[in-house]
Amino acid sequence: MASAFSAIQAGARMLSIGAHNIANAQTEGFKRTRAIPVESSAGAGVTVTLQKDERPGHQLLFSQDALRLREGSNVDLDEEIISNLQTVNLLEANIASVRIQDQV
Repeated sequence: MASAFSAIQAGARMLSIGAHNIANAQTEGFKRTRAIPVESSAGAGVTVTLQKDERPGHQLLFSQDALRLREGSNVDLDEEIISNLQTVNLLEANIASVRIQDQV
């Protein structure tokens, strides 16, 4: 049951990172953070490793006095939504596992 609780905590952290990325998708120069689940040693559950995505963002045309290009965020909303849906599935599976173990 401890590994299921660990996976639930990791899933919650991953959803939080995904929400942070989505919230900053329109922020100029923002670099998305990847949340990578990693199995802990000796079967101690799951941890989340964070990794900054250094890929360049979209180029934005900026005009105040002169035309210039600026870098937008590198967040791909399609990718974030799919990742969040996969994480929700992970959470639901582990919550179901805890419920079943609790009934036994």
